Amino acid sequence: MISSTGVGSGLDVNSIVTSLMAIERRPLQLLQQRASTIQTKISAFGALQSQIANLGDVANRLAVPSNFAQTTATSSVPASVAVTAGTGAATGNFSVSVSQLAQAHSLASNAFTPSEELAIGTGKLSISVGSATPVDIDITDTNQTLAGVRDAINAAGAGVSASIVRDNSGARLVLRATQSGADSEIKVTATDTAGDPVTSATGLGRLAYDATKPVGSGRNLVQTQAAQDAQYNINGLDLTSSSNTITTAVEGLTLTLKAVTTAPADIGVSVDSAAVRKNVTDFVKAYNDLNTLLQNQTRADPTGTSTGALQGDSTAVGLLSRLRSTLQGNVTGLQGTNSLSAAGLELQRDGSLKINETRLAPLLADPKQLSALFSSKAQDGDASTRGFAVRFSEFAATLTSVTTGLSTRTESLKQSVKLNQNQQGTAEDRLTRIEARLRAQYQRLDTEMTKLNSQMAFVNAKFGTTNNG
Repeated sequence: MISSTGVGSGLDVNSIVTSLMAIERRPLQLLQQRASTIQTKISAFGALQSQIANLGDVANRLAVPSNFAQTTATSSVPASVAVTAGTGAATGNFSVSVSQLAQAHSLASNAFTPSEELAIGTGKLSISVGSATPVDIDITDTNQTLAGVRDAINAAGAGVSASIVRDNSGARLVLRATQSGADSEIKVTATDTAGDPVTSATGLGRLAYDATKPVGSGRNLVQTQAAQDAQYNINGLDLTSSSNTITTAVEGLTLTLKAVTTAPADIGVSVDSAAVRKNVTDFVKAYNDLNTLLQNQTRADPTGTSTGALQGDSTAVGLLSRLRSTLQGNVTGLQGTNSLSAAGLELQRDGSLKINETRLAPLLADPKQLSALFSSKAQDGDASTRGFAVRFSEFAATLTSVTTGLSTRTESLKQSVKLNQNQQGTAEDRLTRIEARLRAQYQRLDTEMTKLNSQMAFVNAKFGTTNNG
């Protein structure tokens, strides 16, 4: 396409076409601005969905009554008796004394010289722990070294771990039951390749151990730690346990026995008010974050410099109204603390929540009323009997639903973007055609004007010459 300015006429075709096309491009520019606005709205709704989901997660925690019944436990002697509280632990105090810790059975061989380590002997070891079924382990030419025997035992799953300990006298094979308790006693029998028992302290017999047999004749390992139960006392009641970690003695508590006590350890179980406070504080923050975001996104600014991306959007404006209305009212049927303000969560003029510690603190000490305020379920279909966490949980679930939530509004905006893109494509095609037509028109005009200028020059030259003669 010829796009140069007129040579003969002096007509600036480029400048004229550019000026005219600037006018023609205004509808396209409006479409582009509209597309940018829609994309900004899509991003804004995405941010809202994220904040709503966060509020829903926090509300879900407060909607569970057991989260208000969490307890914390302390021990006066944690170095001897440690304690942690779990679900179902009742508040109160009790004492624990420990007279004996649980131990896992441990055995060690006599020392093997370096040359003896290389060939312990072949045959079979049969290992059992307590009343468990014995596990047979084949020892062949390929694994009859002390390290090979260790590895074979560890791979057998016999309830025993094996290791090698070295000192100046040589290497010893150490066996230890993987479970503690009096019933964890290890028994090891050895047989030769013919299947005959080996009880003497030779070959694989050096690893045999039966506590009922004589030393050197079937009892060839040395007991380094006896298998024993823990012996402890709770409030005067003598108890035993095969493990030092005790989960069944006191409901909801885990006791870990670490050392024999010289005086009873005092165990205290109380309401975990810090955990409840955190959940309430997290709720207030999540609500305030969403409230602030909605305010910013829907803000109107007469100057236009800080107008929110969703200003005037009916969905967003309606959402802000729904958010604040969910805070209103009482939980029907509750006596005393039946509103958020009564619990110290006070609505401010800007729509945010602020915690009044004077009102909240007493409720944290015994959070039953807080539990009812937040986690009560609807009674007989009456929505007003729902706790506030249940209300906000449902509020968030509805708005984040694929079928009923903000995603439907976002999808509508995405469809608008697609339509806008098609309209921009159509507008671009139209502009291409208009520009081509204008250039052709003005280039023809330039050509015609050039011809006229030439003719006028010829006439002027001819008549001017005649007159001068």
